[in-house]
Amino acid sequence: MIRACLQRSTACLALVACAATTTLAPRVARADLPDAPPAPAVPTPAAADDSAPPTRDPEVGPPQAPLHPHDRPHPPPRDATDYVTRRFEPAGFPLIGGDSDIGLEMGAVGTLSYFADGVKPYRWNMDLLAAISVKQGPSGAEIAQQSYLWNWDVPGLDGGKLRLNPEVSYTHTINYGYFGLGNASSPDIPTGNTNSGRYHEWVESIAQVRSSARYHLVGPLAAQFAVQYLFVDPESYVASLLATNETQRQASGQPLLYGTSQLSLPSLAAGFFYDTRDSEIFPHRGLLGEVGVRGEEGVPTSGGVHYLEAGTILRGYVPLGDTFVLAARLVLNAQFGNVPFYDLFQAGPFDQKEMPGGSAGVRGVPVGRYLGPLKAIGNVEVRAMWLHFGVLGQKFTLGNTVFFDTGRVWSDYSFHSSLDGSGVGLKYGVGAGIYVLWGQAAMLRIEAAYSPDAVSENPTLPLGIYVDDGIMF
Repeated sequence: MIRACLQRSTACLALVACAATTTLAPRVARADLPDAPPAPAVPTPAAADDSAPPTRDPEVGPPQAPLHPHDRPHPPPRDATDYVTRRFEPAGFPLIGGDSDIGLEMGAVGTLSYFADGVKPYRWNMDLLAAISVKQGPSGAEIAQQSYLWNWDVPGLDGGKLRLNPEVSYTHTINYGYFGLGNASSPDIPTGNTNSGRYHEWVESIAQVRSSARYHLVGPLAAQFAVQYLFVDPESYVASLLATNETQRQASGQPLLYGTSQLSLPSLAAGFFYDTRDSEIFPHRGLLGEVGVRGEEGVPTSGGVHYLEAGTILRGYVPLGDTFVLAARLVLNAQFGNVPFYDLFQAGPFDQKEMPGGSAGVRGVPVGRYLGPLKAIGNVEVRAMWLHFGVLGQKFTLGNTVFFDTGRVWSDYSFHSSLDGSGVGLKYGVGAGIYVLWGQAAMLRIEAAYSPDAVSENPTLPLGIYVDDGIMF
């Protein structure tokens, strides 16, 4: 699915553009028929045999009323998705949004899922995103951000053992946030700064080509691999905080920041993946965990960038009655070596996400607000999908979520750095959201989160609003 739909948006409206479902071969009953328990097997009468003893006709009882769902021998199926009928499910969303970071954003998101052969959650899924934003800058209106993403998810290969996920993306943002290192970084702007509009900003241009591979080993355990190439071209603004920090040195003589010049960054990751979820689109029960290591080398090597990363992400899902789901996640991530500054607000050995701030971490905390090589993030949600309806022959389901996120970073492994302040230092966000499921696989979520740290982006309304694809975890 589209994994970074509008990662930094704080307001966005997704409008339905078009949808169609094409059935190529009606191999099973239609998926929109009501669910029903499987009919009991009826024995076929044997051929007449004079040598066989006579058999009694089965007794016929009075007619029985249909079983109430709670009286069925098995719980009603959570996943009524039809994975067998060969068909395409396209969906498209024009996007109109805006916030104090990137201004007015316009674009489109498209997803195409193909179902066949009983492969879950689909035979394959392809996503495409294109978006630009326009904002009033110091010199007038400007394109603040442009992003493009193509993603392809192909499960069920090699007899169901292999899953591939190639991706190509490009993002250019002229007002990316940078507030300095550590858990106690300040949003204040020095008095008399000549470029206060850009003091906490920098320009990020990043092209990415990556692919992950998951190979089933035994039961719910799989081996996970990822190969990635990044080309990053950062640029600091005159009189900005980044311009000041990129020239500074540590007491040891090492640069305070790495990765401040143009770099190619190839990387390899390997580890394990554990999955007992009952659904990938909206799980009700089960566990999902990953643990792995990743190595990254900067080219040219004269930039001094090279580091190892180890991380784990643990997720759990517990049904609360027939409607609600309790979901929780724990992220622990550690980086060792000369880490480029823009990776210090990323986490995940296989698929790096912006953390602790942003739609994938502590919602309400701005992206890039806190940087450090050691991160811990926790999330708790209560979710439900409760309203099913149809529009023009298309199936939709609405749901809700309430959540609490918390986390922090450490700037080094002494745990006593002045950059991290004192005390527990946990940052937090609390909020609620809406889910819209279109068909069987196109999930859109809209979430609003309050956090005191959101003041650094919007002083009058410390609230972050996120529009993204799929559930957060």
